[in-house]
Amino acid sequence: MDTLRFFGTCVILTWGRLRRQLWLLAGLALLCLLLPLGAGRVAEALLSRGVDFSGVTLAVAAPEGDGGAAMAEKYLGGMEDVAQYCRIAAMDYEEALEALEAGEVTAVLCLPEHFVQGVMTGANPDLRLIVSGDRPLESLLLLWVGQSASDILASFQSGVYAVLDLYRESPPPGLSWDQAVFDINYRYIALALDRALFFRLREVSATQSLPVPLHYSLSLLAYFALACAPLFMPAYGGDWLRFQRRLRGAGRSCAAGYFSGVSAAAGALTALLLPGLLAAGGGHPLALAGAGALMAAFCALFCALCCLAAGSAGRCGTLASLTALLSLALAGGIVPPVLLPASLGRLGWLSPVTWLRQLAAWPLGYEVPASTWACLALCAAGMTALGLALYRRGADRQEAAP
Repeated sequence: MDTLRFFGTCVILTWGRLRRQLWLLAGLALLCLLLPLGAGRVAEALLSRGVDFSGVTLAVAAPEGDGGAAMAEKYLGGMEDVAQYCRIAAMDYEEALEALEAGEVTAVLCLPEHFVQGVMTGANPDLRLIVSGDRPLESLLLLWVGQSASDILASFQSGVYAVLDLYRESPPPGLSWDQAVFDINYRYIALALDRALFFRLREVSATQSLPVPLHYSLSLLAYFALACAPLFMPAYGGDWLRFQRRLRGAGRSCAAGYFSGVSAAAGALTALLLPGLLAAGGGHPLALAGAGALMAAFCALFCALCCLAAGSAGRCGTLASLTALLSLALAGGIVPPVLLPASLGRLGWLSPVTWLRQLAAWPLGYEVPASTWACLALCAAGMTALGLALYRRGADRQEAAP
């Protein structure tokens, strides 16, 4: 009982030291309420509308008298999926280069002589693509389209060769070689034009498991809770640590002082997070309060570790802000998860913002993976042990200081 009273007294004293930060905490609470909600709605509007992309124009040039360019314009331009982003225009070689220089076309595709016949016979002559150095994004898009077309062509040609090998082994009566070559190429051309029948469209959310507004709102809430560590620096300052050293001489452990600071910070963070959680989600208030308390406890341990490791408010702010910003980016809180590089996307589960976001979404009916609970528990235990060791070392250092 005496230990509990002593701990309660330490919490009250810590709250008294944090009272000077009251206006900063109130301002941060207002920021946590308004900014995540606004950012979530803005992100939803941007990701739903997409970006303004006018498409590209590809000029196809072939030797004089060759009908390959006109055929490419007719068939490629008639493909609905290609026409959504690319316009095909048949031109003479010189005319196409002049249009490219004037910015009227994005790139020029130069077909070799007898290109169509070469494809049908399996020669697959090389193509030449001329792009403008001033438009790298469009050039990369055309490169991707060209590579995709090459993959399709290679797959179809392997099918053509397989059919022709069967023809050589056992030619059907009345079917000539030239007719067989024409028929099988025509069949694969028809398959290419109707290739949309082979795909099933599936809508994928840019933020994967959570709706866009909720994803960004909860991510920013977690970011602010992690980045506000300097506000709790008075609970880990020099004179307070000297007082804890003297209490150790009276037989009291530093654990009471450390956990009183964590408890006071957790209470302040709960009050900071709860309005934002209630505004962002539609779950039961008690369940949201429980999730907010768990988030606040984790963030309070993180804030204590940053304060004790940095030793000053300036260094603590830098350390906490950079760590929180890196966690936010890794969790897809800046760039949506589906747009992150694959290597970074696979590391998203290591981000504290990811854990806190999933924890905050738990009362709203979203599942929290077992790995998230394990990461939260292990990280909290590690931060507690390291923070307590730094707290004790800081108290010893302050007592030894002149």
